[in-house]
Amino acid sequence: MIEKILKDYINFIRHFEILLKNEYKQDINPCSFSHTFFETKGIIDGIEYWFHGSGCTAQKDGVIYAYDIAVNEIEFSQWKFSEFIRTHPEYQKLNYSDEFVEYELYQLINKRILGWNIIEGIDGTSFGCVFKEYRVLLEPIFP
Repeated sequence: MIEKILKDYINFIRHFEILLKNEYKQDINPCSFSHTFFETKGIIDGIEYWFHGSGCTAQKDGVIYAYDIAVNEIEFSQWKFSEFIRTHPEYQKLNYSDEFVEYELYQLINKRILGWNIIEGIDGTSFGCVFKEYRVLLEPIFP
């Protein structure tokens, strides 16, 4: 079920990005131009959104979609994904524990649908670490 929930989450984010690209006639990731072409807060097609740092939070009908973007890759923490589940009328009924969500996301890493967000070479150092943040490697190919 987590894989289906993830597909819904990703599809909403990509649909939202298409709305922004069409509205502002841009063909690049909305996070790249949010500060130049439009307000960092707004409403489009009933979706309230606000950009922050390298990410965005969108809310429609009380459902929260929070995520980060690196180039064109969706990244999210377990907390952000859990907020989506918690606020979604269908998925909140499942009463998933944090441990269960974490385990299921890890299974998606094993399937190569998700990967860890790895930060390397901060400020010219050889430092590298894995954050408990996931990045989407394989996106659904359906509407």
